[in-house]
Amino acid sequence: MTHLTRLVALSIVVSSWTVSAQDDGQTPAVPLAQALKLGPEKLTKFTDESEAGMDAAAILYATAKRVATERALAEKDVNLVLQLDAWRDAIRDCRESAFSLGYITNGGGTMFSHGSARDQAEVEDFLGNFATKFPLKMGKGSPKAKKKIDEALAFIKTLKVFDSGDPASDKEAKANLDTEVKRVSQHWESLRFMCEELPAELAMEVATFATNALKLLKEEG
Repeated sequence: MTHLTRLVALSIVVSSWTVSAQDDGQTPAVPLAQALKLGPEKLTKFTDESEAGMDAAAILYATAKRVATERALAEKDVNLVLQLDAWRDAIRDCRESAFSLGYITNGGGTMFSHGSARDQAEVEDFLGNFATKFPLKMGKGSPKAKKKIDEALAFIKTLKVFDSGDPASDKEAKANLDTEVKRVSQHWESLRFMCEELPAELAMEVATFATNALKLLKEEG
């Protein structure tokens, strides 16, 4: 399963409840303040408690949190919104690797698309706090943060595909894994470079949050 294909599948899953609601003319209004107050778990009252509904609730919350965070930054300087967006992409790409790699190494599984959707809420909560430190001060990074990211990279390169017993299928899965490892390694290397320009404490915060997403893969391994 390619990264693009997986993202398309995820998009279909998390939007299914919205499409059906729109068809019935019953899409509920979700005010920003209420979305922030309820959080991803209680926002299922606007979706439903199915797996897709919980995914959608997490995305509703993440969207609300992102709007609130960007609005607060824009009041200071719109340039800060762009800077935060660069960090969002870098952090999200690294955390997303846990789900894309997990999908390949386990031979599929909807848990990874659900995990990816729900992780958006965690990312935006982290960025909401991270944004309070903007404008960021220049620093020289942290050896501990660098070590965390290096360990994440080393772990990713040890992953192996699930043995399905079908040589042809396993060969394809291995090729997909090799391609994905190379792709996501670039994201981790980019984040490591970005962290080298942060004060030590902030670099450690980013590295810790990003690498925590790999815990599920490590537990399964």
